[in-house]
Amino acid sequence: MAPLSVGRGARDRSRRLPRAGFAAALLVALLSARNDLAALVPDRYQAPARIAVLVLAALAGVQAVRDAVAVATAAMDPEAGVVWRNLASWTLYALLGLWIASVAKLNLSGLLLGGAIVGVVVAAASQASLGNFFAGLVLMLARPYRVGAAVRLRGPSLAGIEYQGTVADVGALYTTLQTPAGERLKLPNSAVVSSTLTLGEAPVQAEVEIELPLTTSLHRVLQALRVRLGSGRVTITPVRVSASGEGSQICRVQLRSASAEPAQLADSLADAVQEVTAGDRQRQRSA
Repeated sequence: MAPLSVGRGARDRSRRLPRAGFAAALLVALLSARNDLAALVPDRYQAPARIAVLVLAALAGVQAVRDAVAVATAAMDPEAGVVWRNLASWTLYALLGLWIASVAKLNLSGLLLGGAIVGVVVAAASQASLGNFFAGLVLMLARPYRVGAAVRLRGPSLAGIEYQGTVADVGALYTTLQTPAGERLKLPNSAVVSSTLTLGEAPVQAEVEIELPLTTSLHRVLQALRVRLGSGRVTITPVRVSASGEGSQICRVQLRSASAEPAQLADSLADAVQEVTAGDRQRQRSA
């Protein structure tokens, strides 16, 4: 499946790159020849013709920006690509708008003044969101962890509480942790940046105790369980001899995983034990 995805991505880039170049060339040509193209129509239609040329140039510019940004961010991780794609796209769209406005000789002084005032008000009202956004950019660049990593976080912005879990997502504003209890926590990126980060083994996602006969092979149960879960690290540890019946023991089963669902452990464990005990009974009858 991976080679297929890589091949599809390469084909997509090979289509987008020439398309971006053609759209950029068309943008420059339309803006350069705007007056010449308008002169081809009667005088009374020249003003609408100039506007139509500007509209076509804007559409060509949008297409060029979209394809160029897609090609530039294609090799990034999905979570990093979303942030950088949005940031680069809107920055280039703003520059494109200013370029077209300057070609059309529009007076933007009043608009820029009003926009500056609105920008100050919006920035003051959304200070926390902007802080999370720029903290997300820092996390994307520094890459202290990746999706699937096990982390522990403690800091003043987290009220001194230690949070631990598996990183499920790194977004523009929040980092999502999957806790050992199965909860999904969304921590603000600004709090994550200012916290002490400890990387380590995947936390315990699920833990159960089970009673097994002393003659049961824990190794075979463990192998059967790993086949069913498909991912994660599973351990089976004998805890004590059961007091409920002679010849049985209590074992603790722990699942440490970045992707396996904790709810799968109980059902997979029951199936694995049933498979091993059925095999033991069949071998006893054969003997």
